[in-house]
Amino acid sequence: MKKSMMTAVLASPLLFSPAFADENVPDTYGYIGGHVSQYFFYDNEVTGDVDGFDDSEFFGGQIGWRFSPRWSVQAWYEENDEVEHKYTDRESDVVNYYASLRHHFDETSLLGFEPYMGVNVGTQEINDNEETMSGVEMGIQRAFFKNVLLDLGTRHAYSSDREFWEGQVYAGVNLMFAVSGRESDSEPRTAMDEPTEVVSKDSDGDGVIDARDDCPGTAPNAVVDDRGCQVYDVRREETIKTIYFEFDQSDIRDQFNNEVRSAAEKVRDGDGNRIRVEGHTDSIGTEEYNQGLSERRANSVRDELIQEYQVESGVIDTQGYGESRPVAPNDTAEGREQNRRADIVVESEEKEAQFKE
Repeated sequence: MKKSMMTAVLASPLLFSPAFADENVPDTYGYIGGHVSQYFFYDNEVTGDVDGFDDSEFFGGQIGWRFSPRWSVQAWYEENDEVEHKYTDRESDVVNYYASLRHHFDETSLLGFEPYMGVNVGTQEINDNEETMSGVEMGIQRAFFKNVLLDLGTRHAYSSDREFWEGQVYAGVNLMFAVSGRESDSEPRTAMDEPTEVVSKDSDGDGVIDARDDCPGTAPNAVVDDRGCQVYDVRREETIKTIYFEFDQSDIRDQFNNEVRSAAEKVRDGDGNRIRVEGHTDSIGTEEYNQGLSERRANSVRDELIQEYQVESGVIDTQGYGESRPVAPNDTAEGREQNRRADIVVESEEKEAQFKE
């Protein structure tokens, strides 16, 4: 049972249909190396008595030549001078000499290993008694480190002299020479090894290749940044709308609705625009009272912008300055009227696209 299972495992590569061409093993090469094998002996007549060998390990060497992509020849030698008998206390010296002809499935690969099948013929010496052996073998092999060949397989041989079979599994390591027809050095080529095409196309002609262009389709002659996006000349401007209040009042009079509406429209016209509302008073009253009155006037304008014109509160800043910033003398009625005010300052951002001359 153990022998059959080992044979099935090592023969399994031959059950797979060709999946991809093996690029690892060269087309032609010579090799020399060593191997270890596990023999499975059936009950047989060893020296005229009904007896048999215990399963045993053998060590040996091999030399071969792969003369075409699909064919190779090999000669090998192996020996164990302490093979124990199954039913007695005897030991025997067993030496094997074989030659084999192999057919390689060079267009088939199993996890990078190339399978093969072959026939063999040779002699087996048991305590200097020779007999002729012949059989079949099958296995897989793969190259490593440029010139090292790993060979795994199973072999079965038959003795017509005593009519018995014996089998073995083996693992060999070989050094290759006179290598030719190698499609890759020693390791199978992977997708990471494939050359990649450098993509350098610049569809919009802005000087930034498509692979790095975050803003495709820019206008001809546009000045762009390193991401391929249009460069703008940014200018910030302030527009001031002023409204005036009755004495000691913070309500907006109807006659100034246009100023508030105009400020609201301008702040909505562009990204980055903001409104700053500054409240002021005349000098009548205490500084503390006038400070609060100026803040109420600024807040009144803010509320009108939000409630009536849907300006977002996040773009509005308010500040009360009390009586500290008059624009006219407070010693006349006309001057005090000009100081009772709120300045609506619209901070706008004007962008102008830059182009090459």
